[in-house]
Amino acid sequence: MKNRNNGSRIFMTELMFSIFFFIIVSAICVQCFAGSFAKSKEAKEITQAVNLASNAAEAYLTNDNYEGFTDYYDSNWNPSSDENGAYKVTSLVIEPDGNKKCQTMHVVISTIEDEEIYSLEVEKALK
Repeated sequence: MKNRNNGSRIFMTELMFSIFFFIIVSAICVQCFAGSFAKSKEAKEITQAVNLASNAAEAYLTNDNYEGFTDYYDSNWNPSSDENGAYKVTSLVIEPDGNKKCQTMHVVISTIEDEEIYSLEVEKALK
């Protein structure tokens, strides 16, 4: 009997390489999408933190009787009445000491576990 080579081995080898290549490319694409999702979440956190800090700074600069505060926000950045939120905004006013004529306010936006997202320091000249 003659042994015929009909090309099925070559076809199967080519098909296996194609499937292997598709699996590798798919894994790379999934990693890229997962990384972009994480970056998007970080960018959203930073944007919201900057907005809240600048709002607090504007309120501090326009109000002579400004006092520090701590506010809590849920995971969607909606104000939360309790300490069970996902984020917190803390504002602290520091009175000048000695020769300084400027009052300072520190705003820190952090997660509820105290991982800092953004902080801002503002100085205001006293009258």
